[in-house]
Amino acid sequence: MLVYIFLVGILTTPINSDDVTKKEIVIAGLFPTSRDIPAGAIGRGVRPAVQLALDMVNNDTTILKDYVLRMTSNDTECDMAKATKIFFDMMDENTTKVMLFGDACSNVTGPMAQISKWWNMWQLSYADTDPKLSDRSTYSNFFRTVPSDTDFNPAMIAILRYFNWTRVGTIFQDPSTGSDRYGIAHSRLIELLDEAGIEVVKVESFLAEPDTAVTHLKAHDVRVIVGFFDHEMARKVFCSARRRGMYGKKYQWIIMGDYPALWWRSNQTEDCSNKEMEVAIEGYLSSEVLPLSSSDEVTISGLTAYEYFQLYNTSRGLEFSKYHGYAFDGIWVIAKAMDQILRHTDPMSIKEETFRGAPVASALNETNFMGVTGRVQFDGADRIGHVLLLQYQGGVMVKIGEYKRANDDLMLLDTIRWQGNGPPRDRNLRRWEVQRVSVAAYSAICFLAGIGIVMATVFLTFNIIFRNHGYIKMSSPYMNNVIIVGCILCYLSVFLLGTDSGVVPTHVVKYVCVAQSWVLSIGFSLAFGAMFSKTWRVHAIFTNIKLNKKIIKDYKLFIMVCVLVLIDAGILSAWQLMDHLYMTTKDLPALVVGEYEVIPTIEYCTSNAMKIWLGSLYAYKGLLLVFGCFLAWETKNVTISALNDSKYIGMSVYNVVIMCVCGAAISFIIKDQPTPAFVIISLFIVFCTTITLCLVFVPKMIELHRDPSGEGRRIRATLRRKKKKAQENGTTFQKRIKDVIEENKRYKEIIKEKSAEIKSLLEQLGEDPSSYDVDFKPQLHKKVIELRMSDVSPASSATEMDNMSSFSDVSAFTHTTCSDSPQVRQRHLLRSNRSMGGSDSECMELSETNLKKSSMYRPFMRQLSADSDGSRVKNGPTEKDRIDFSSTENYGYTSTLDHSCVQMNDKGVQAGEGQLSKRPRWKPPNKESECINKYETVASISEHDGGQIKLTLL
Repeated sequence: MLVYIFLVGILTTPINSDDVTKKEIVIAGLFPTSRDIPAGAIGRGVRPAVQLALDMVNNDTTILKDYVLRMTSNDTECDMAKATKIFFDMMDENTTKVMLFGDACSNVTGPMAQISKWWNMWQLSYADTDPKLSDRSTYSNFFRTVPSDTDFNPAMIAILRYFNWTRVGTIFQDPSTGSDRYGIAHSRLIELLDEAGIEVVKVESFLAEPDTAVTHLKAHDVRVIVGFFDHEMARKVFCSARRRGMYGKKYQWIIMGDYPALWWRSNQTEDCSNKEMEVAIEGYLSSEVLPLSSSDEVTISGLTAYEYFQLYNTSRGLEFSKYHGYAFDGIWVIAKAMDQILRHTDPMSIKEETFRGAPVASALNETNFMGVTGRVQFDGADRIGHVLLLQYQGGVMVKIGEYKRANDDLMLLDTIRWQGNGPPRDRNLRRWEVQRVSVAAYSAICFLAGIGIVMATVFLTFNIIFRNHGYIKMSSPYMNNVIIVGCILCYLSVFLLGTDSGVVPTHVVKYVCVAQSWVLSIGFSLAFGAMFSKTWRVHAIFTNIKLNKKIIKDYKLFIMVCVLVLIDAGILSAWQLMDHLYMTTKDLPALVVGEYEVIPTIEYCTSNAMKIWLGSLYAYKGLLLVFGCFLAWETKNVTISALNDSKYIGMSVYNVVIMCVCGAAISFIIKDQPTPAFVIISLFIVFCTTITLCLVFVPKMIELHRDPSGEGRRIRATLRRKKKKAQENGTTFQKRIKDVIEENKRYKEIIKEKSAEIKSLLEQLGEDPSSYDVDFKPQLHKKVIELRMSDVSPASSATEMDNMSSFSDVSAFTHTTCSDSPQVRQRHLLRSNRSMGGSDSECMELSETNLKKSSMYRPFMRQLSADSDGSRVKNGPTEKDRIDFSSTENYGYTSTLDHSCVQMNDKGVQAGEGQLSKRPRWKPPNKESECINKYETVASISEHDGGQIKLTLL
């Protein structure tokens, strides 16, 4: 107290007469002191501190001992225009102003800094924290003793690190609604958060209403929120947060403060009352400028911060500003800078330019002393100061600590209070759970796969034991074995698909990944490749007539399958050598259960270029599936079950294609769900493989049961034509008939014209036209028509006779037996196809070489007996017809067969004295040489002398 009284006495003592002769150093002061503006309290509150500093400097003999420091005070009223006029008036005075001190309003400080630089005058602010003033490219001659708003950011980062908050969200007031100080400070904070490794979950900004921004923060479950907005917007933000429940022990708000006292109270009618606002803001943290240092260290003025504060309270009256300490230290900054300049300047050469330019900047940058607000140092334009940390507790702001930027030191007091048992968590407690395939599902699927392997083994044993059975032998049993082996590998892949670190050790899992790809790929190529090759053989033989002589043996099919397997092996080997597979984990979206956040984790096989390798396999096998499907479609009308199982192989190909496409699509959709993915994919593999095996081998087992010896069943190759539509539009059909009739008439007219022209030419040549057949109808054609028509009811007109010609051709063909050569049989088949356009199917029957018994063939064509009334076309003899081959009266046929060879012919009918068969091939009725020589194959029908038709036996 005695020291305090002594200092007061010194400061209040007038300057003696010797001091009157000292030179004056004038500072141009800018203070908003008007009571009409909120910032006026700042100017009025710092004026007493400025005066204390001036008095102490002038009474200090160690600094500016030959000079008196004086200040001119001017009220700017936070008006840029008025401040500009004041500045020009001051510069017009004769007194040299060494420095500009002020202002407290951003809309005045910034313009003054830009104007004063044209006079090369330096400016020092005591209360403006706007971060844009830190830009040296715009404000090159500006300094300030108060920390910038961006200096609060390191303090916030220190708090976040201290409480281990690594997940935050931010919300700031958009620059378009006034000052951009909050946007600049926020941008700098985002950079620091990234450098500190703190996750920024969501960044939100708002103009006038923060509801949307707060809602987004709530949607992203942000627990720690850092805000940058003024006190008016702060009320709206916290009111919105209260409506959404974003307050209490689960949430923590950190605000860049500098707000007026009791800012949360308002007389305006809003959604939240003052009581509700107090509940919403309870526990929020605020960072503000530190009014005075908490240190007991003696400052440059000879006083501690506390002693200075007592003097300030004595002199300030009712005015107060938290920036008073920064104004006090600001005067000492100017005094120290001027003292340094004057010490290195000749007193006789001091002039206005002495206090302009680089020397002043150098002196300010070298500032380093202990002030009442802490150590005073500059980093560019900004003060390296201290930050005060406050917390709202029960209606008042309580100091909880300080932050010293100079050494990144966070000092927290035990005054901090939490609404819960401790600091809020930035997220729920995390717990990782590895998602594996269910044991029950794995066991069930493996059981099904095991049954499939047993079934495949049974089929393999069956195929090996009965490989010499006629039916089995003709279906390529060795290729069937390949199909079975491939299916067994596909079954085994199911066991590998569900194998993870819960089944085998972790270091073994990577080998399981490799085995999965190899087993399934090779198994698919073996099974589907064998079916594909067999289908290709059917297509090559029966869809191209030119290839009917070509013999495609099994070894060629084996080569085809081997090529497919080698392609697989090449791709998989390159994959393993160049980009090996390994097991890794993946975190799935978290599930919130109370205070816990359960994070499902799955294990899966991958590689660096996984998509490229999988794409190669899918493309290659996809093309194989498409081509296999095409071959199955092309051969859908071929039914030779004993040769290649074409019907069932085609069904198997369709089954594989559908299952593969569906399985691949579903696997991509549910790949993050281990149990469902394993079950569905495995079921696709099991069902696809099982259906394929059953389609290929069950019919063979049924056939074996029906014919154990494999010798009693006739084999038939059928090439079915596409069925016509059951019904056709009546109008369209009638129109087509009419068009055909008209076209027929047109052609007949042309024929008549040509016939008449030929007759005329013959007459000109002197030839007799009657000796030539100019009606374009061969004798054989006419005779066949004549023989097929009834003697009682002949055709009434030439037109009717012409219309019967097509039937005559068909009948003639049905009585023409085919030779043993494939070319002749094929020619007759093609002729039948052209002649019998209206039939549903054409069949070519092949006799079994090992058939023991003879069977009676029942003709399928319509036939007439010898005693018919002749009103219908005669297609040949029936089973009851008796034909005397020694005569030419019966149907015009002749034969040399004698009575010794009369017996039942294979596939033939008994016909009197001889045997006449409607089948394409004749066989001797017995093995006697005399019958073999006489009982031969019909080769052709020729015209006999006298106009009769002769059946020539070759």
